[in-house]
Amino acid sequence: MSKKSVKQKTLYFATGFMAATLLTSSVTTFAAPIKKQIDAYFNNTKIYVDGKLVHAKDEKGKTLEPLVYNGTTYLPVRAVGEAFNSSVKWDGPQNSIYVGKVNAGDYNVALSRLDYFSESQRYQWGREPWKNYTGNVIKPWNEESDKDSTGSNYANGLLFELKGSGTGATYGLESDREYLLNQKYKDFKGSFVLHYDSRSSVHAHAVLKVYGDDKLLYTSEVVEKGTLPISFDVNVKGVNKLKLVVTNTNMDMDYSDKIQFGIVNAGFLK
Repeated sequence: MSKKSVKQKTLYFATGFMAATLLTSSVTTFAAPIKKQIDAYFNNTKIYVDGKLVHAKDEKGKTLEPLVYNGTTYLPVRAVGEAFNSSVKWDGPQNSIYVGKVNAGDYNVALSRLDYFSESQRYQWGREPWKNYTGNVIKPWNEESDKDSTGSNYANGLLFELKGSGTGATYGLESDREYLLNQKYKDFKGSFVLHYDSRSSVHAHAVLKVYGDDKLLYTSEVVEKGTLPISFDVNVKGVNKLKLVVTNTNMDMDYSDKIQFGIVNAGFLK
């Protein structure tokens, strides 16, 4: 790389900004931006996709140029993504870049990003009435450590963890969450899955039910050992309050037993 053909510039920027605008891979997350001074080179590098020259520009039409830093060439992710006819989305709160579909689901709001209104849990011993319970857990699906029974990962979802409440006596476990939609959405889409850690559990026997304003809108097939992910698409047009209920029955669990399910790739369409 000759000095005559290379224009050197000293750049000051946050590494979080660098990930958001230059890297072609998504997703990079930082606890907090770190300001860093680097020496980067602009060498009039051209980008070709399938033999066609790509004129990289930002959203305002300003020309963007690849740069070289520490022997690595960094490309403008938006220009490259759009050259492959893929949309590029920047999620500021999550410090993430999405190229193409967001978590394979084209929706306006992800389920995991919507704050819930209320949550409750119940258990059933034998054939006795359902009782309130605090042993179950509902938490965000972790895109790195959580996967479904087929080994697939998801960047968005909820994990339902159901735990036994007695020595060989628990017949049913149930958890639910309510969301206030206020008639903002028309469709609720996603998949109901068995967690990888529960793929061999003989206790897994769950269904997902979706209620809109206390009216049953959808009931899934049973998810148990050997069941593939179940996709759903529920019409929620005009719904004010949505309730998601995961119920596991037909079992005989001890205190130490737990089963995990997920509602993944889930979101709402306007």
